[in-house]
Amino acid sequence: MKRVVLGPALSIALALAAPALAADDLGARLYFNHCAACHGDDGEGTGPVAASMRVTVPNLRSLAQRNGGNFPVDAVRAYVDGRDVLAAHGDRQMPIWGDVFRGADQEADDRTVRRRIAAIVDFISMLQYGQPSP
Repeated sequence: MKRVVLGPALSIALALAAPALAADDLGARLYFNHCAACHGDDGEGTGPVAASMRVTVPNLRSLAQRNGGNFPVDAVRAYVDGRDVLAAHGDRQMPIWGDVFRGADQEADDRTVRRRIAAIVDFISMLQYGQPSP
């Protein structure tokens, strides 16, 4: 029998993603497809693209910690969506996922876009430090 050895990062990612993949894998799938390249599989801002960024990629696992112990659902949702972020808040370093999730031909309805964004936000909320182990 051949044994497969997983790298530490992949093992952690799979452990963190297990509950999301079991319950509703949409958030996990969207996160790993669209967010992990910069934010990392574990959400700590150490994805393979992070080193080439001109800004430090934020650690998504500390969002609740930095917000007095409460995960800032509305702020994260608005930032991920990106369609209503004011220019006065500076350059936006990540894609406007609200537009991306509408599709190249803008065929997805607003309800679908909101559902996709909510799934990512829910997944990120499960990555927070201090959350019960999956």
